[in-house]
Amino acid sequence: MARRRAGALAERIVALLAQAPGPLGGLELVERLRDGGDPAAPSLVFRALRQLVDAGKVQKLLLARGYLLRDGDQPLYLHCRHCGAILVAPGEAVRAAVEAAAGRAGFRTYRIFAELPGCCADCARKRDRRGPVP
Repeated sequence: MARRRAGALAERIVALLAQAPGPLGGLELVERLRDGGDPAAPSLVFRALRQLVDAGKVQKLLLARGYLLRDGDQPLYLHCRHCGAILVAPGEAVRAAVEAAAGRAGFRTYRIFAELPGCCADCARKRDRRGPVP
């Protein structure tokens, strides 16, 4: 495998995430890179992902077990437990409340985001017809 210039792998990962309809896992990115003719070792992909997360360009979502491009500074990721949809919502009020609470504790935050599990509007409508949401 030829050596690539620094940052080329991160740029390719960003391009793959931009094309994806939802979060992609690290190993899924390894497969897509390989399938696209740009193979990379999993350790290099995960290192590049960590750098992208640290730079604020990518968000690691624990509930969805994947990575998404960050869309500005919107810290609310709404994860539908029924269909898997991820909605990104502005969260200025949440950010302000968290920063205020952290400040009162003498704590400085570097990045604020929240993942909220729940039920999207489409699934709620379907479930309203069938019965209560579990």
